[in-house]
Amino acid sequence: MNKKNISLPALGKKREGTLLKKILSKFKHGLVLQAIRNQLARFGIVLTPYYWVQEGINSTEEPKIKGTISDYKVEFLDAEDLKDIDEIFHGYPVARLIADLNSGKICLGLKHNDEIASLMWINLNECSFSSINKPLKADEAYLTSMHTIESFRGNNLAPFLRYKSYEILKKMGRDKIYSVSEFFNSSAIRYKQKLNAKNLKLVLYIELFKRLKWSITLKTY
Repeated sequence: MNKKNISLPALGKKREGTLLKKILSKFKHGLVLQAIRNQLARFGIVLTPYYWVQEGINSTEEPKIKGTISDYKVEFLDAEDLKDIDEIFHGYPVARLIADLNSGKICLGLKHNDEIASLMWINLNECSFSSINKPLKADEAYLTSMHTIESFRGNNLAPFLRYKSYEILKKMGRDKIYSVSEFFNSSAIRYKQKLNAKNLKLVLYIELFKRLKWSITLKTY
């Protein structure tokens, strides 16, 4: 009896601690409103305000990362790299990541002593996001899904990797670089601001029960 009286409250505290940690993490990274939006989506109500952004057009200095720069290297990731990192994508199956590669998307990674610290996806074929769905020209690229591993956050890795992607793409002749910044994703907005990215327009995408869809341009810059 005594053991049960001790273990059950302890288990409850552990669960509460895990939940509190998740909540604090969302506040820390400015994702609270985004989380609320995601909850509404569960009921068939999709509200997605976003910025359509052009990157790599304004000159900026190479971002400085915390730590020893020689410990990091930028390289394209292949299927073998992706097989062991599905957990950092919050449950995205490895098969989906491999499918993205097979569809022609490019995964660019920043490794710290051979450990993946940050990564992003590049699409050279099309831009597909909510109401946007258009093929890309030979001089265009669409950047998406930047992710920095939790243990490496706070080291300014996202701006650094993004900057390196500009260099790589321009060598490929892709000097018109676009992306989307969801309005609620303040962390993405911040690192793009560091790189002098330009917001072209603010758009509100509305979808009700997967049937009714609207795309409204709220502001053009």
